[in-house]
Amino acid sequence: MRKTILKISLLLLINFAFSQEVDISGYLYLLRVGDIEGVKNSLDSLKKIYPASVNLKYLEASLIQDGEEAVKIYYDIALNHPDNDYSDDALFKIFQFYYAKGDYEQAKRELERLKALYPSSPYAGLRVRFPEAETISIIDKSGRKPTESKVDCNYSLQVGAFLDKKNAEMEKQFFESKGYGVELHTKFKDGKLFYVVWVGCFYDRNEADMVRKEIKRRFGKESFIISSVEIR
Repeated sequence: MRKTILKISLLLLINFAFSQEVDISGYLYLLRVGDIEGVKNSLDSLKKIYPASVNLKYLEASLIQDGEEAVKIYYDIALNHPDNDYSDDALFKIFQFYYAKGDYEQAKRELERLKALYPSSPYAGLRVRFPEAETISIIDKSGRKPTESKVDCNYSLQVGAFLDKKNAEMEKQFFESKGYGVELHTKFKDGKLFYVVWVGCFYDRNEADMVRKEIKRRFGKESFIISSVEIR
């Protein structure tokens, strides 16, 4: 009799673990304040107890530094678990990824998908102006240098300023490897030449600020918003 009760209890426990969702709001708060390692340690334990939790998938994606890998998880949540509390957030993360990367066509498609699938989402009312290239770089038969590509952006994020160009290029490569659109510029200050690294191209300051916070949370790197209305 005791063995039967034990088996039933075990089955109920397993069923509970697979059917119940985890409240991750506290862990997301810890991520916002920078306790990344603490959340990672908690996630490992929680996944053993709740292996089928979609919320934990979202939390895991929030911790992943590889943007492409995180997007795969966000797609799984948004498209395969539409009733989950974080499904619209997942699609918004995908939109942010492509926007920051500079793939505005894909970003636009993802925002339209979000509005169509989740019309009651607070993100559905978001209005975004997408940059469009005004000129295209072409090398003609005369061998002349290509014309400069011009994008009318209002804001970017400056993630670094370096005296050593190699360090600036390493920073540029880092953000490119994470899926962000990155540009390297030069700037004179106090008689010195600096190599500055810009991330993203934003019309709206709020969008730039969201990505700034994302970079701080994911990589622990500070950045600040700059006006970038110039030839890029």
